[in-house]
Amino acid sequence: MAEKTKHRSAVNFSTEVLYVYNSPRHLQLQAKAGWIVFELTGPARTVLARINVNVRQNKAMSPVRAPFGSFEIYSRLSPTTLLQFIQFVEAALVQKKINYLVIKNWPSIYQPEQAKQLYKVLVNKLQFKVSEEVSSVIPVSNTPLRVRMKISERQKARKAEKLFSFSMCGLNEYKTIYDFILTCRQEREQSLSLSWKEIRTTISKLPDWFMFFKLAGATDIAAAAIVIRVSDKVWYTFYYAHAATYNKVSPVVYLLECIYNQAAIEKIKLIDMGTSMLHDKINKSLMHFKESVGAVTGSKFTFSKMYD
Repeated sequence: MAEKTKHRSAVNFSTEVLYVYNSPRHLQLQAKAGWIVFELTGPARTVLARINVNVRQNKAMSPVRAPFGSFEIYSRLSPTTLLQFIQFVEAALVQKKINYLVIKNWPSIYQPEQAKQLYKVLVNKLQFKVSEEVSSVIPVSNTPLRVRMKISERQKARKAEKLFSFSMCGLNEYKTIYDFILTCRQEREQSLSLSWKEIRTTISKLPDWFMFFKLAGATDIAAAAIVIRVSDKVWYTFYYAHAATYNKVSPVVYLLECIYNQAAIEKIKLIDMGTSMLHDKINKSLMHFKESVGAVTGSKFTFSKMYD
């Protein structure tokens, strides 16, 4: 084929990436060493596709610690070209004595056609095993989110709109917001995946990719969210919560509506609300909530393969 394939260190490649989790800075947060970058290049050395793989002992992973890694496809590729690129990746890893490869893909709604193509090549052509999670994403458009909400959620949003004001938080409020969300989770006997120290370190490396939002009354915070700019078209609601005091009002519904409105202003196309899984099973109540506020549920695949 006319395209060329190559691999190199993860600390030395073009920073033009689709998703923040595949940027050099985020890769270094996931793991300090062990990264290999595989690239498919076309004319004028333009990168057509890329995957970052971390090698540890006999296992290769994409990502190590992030919602997803996988292939970033920048141009339309033929099935044959994509197949040959992935075969190149496999051959290079096998040469390095890798016997297990895991690829966690982005939610299929991000790039539907590319997701279908990847699935066909990895599963049908290359016999990767596949596991599926459900992922809920709110498409952003000129249509108000409240129109897409179920009646019960619209009523909650109307009540909260009268009680609370929405704002984006400054740096000096970040820890307060994190502590608020942590307290809300603890009230429900839940936890957060990252400590404040880990969040602070991540923000210091990727300051432009984090946004903190809140709903506040006259004296206290009612709801808050930490949102990640996954790309120039996608936001991810990393953490969100409301105080148990306001359970009847459920102000997080109005908070999500306000975040949606802000996303529409910034021409964002998708708000990713994350997966709705609990112990490898669908958390039906969580999925129902996300759908009731206007989210669409789709697939998020993880591909894996053993090598002799």
